[in-house]
Amino acid sequence: MRLTDYADYALRVLLYLSVRPSGLSTIQAISDSYGISKNHLMKIVQQLGELGWVETVRGRNGGLRLAEHSNALTIGDIVHKTESDFALVGCFNHEAGGAAA
Repeated sequence: MRLTDYADYALRVLLYLSVRPSGLSTIQAISDSYGISKNHLMKIVQQLGELGWVETVRGRNGGLRLAEHSNALTIGDIVHKTESDFALVGCFNHEAGGAAA
């Protein structure tokens, strides 16, 4: 399975925040850490906030932190919500008589 950059970056943001449970992190710090465009991360963080997975604090000393209930998220949950075309495909080779590929 191949992930889009969007889903990959969403996973990276959540991982970054999960290993820094105390305090707030900034989009700039995440951008610098992974070498990802700050503008692209802003779109991703906005969606993660709308999903309730990330809490955002505005203002001069603001930043991001993982929402408390996000610890129960699975990779499947994250990929399902961040992939634009998420369809499960069976791993069968129909030409070879239905044998697993």
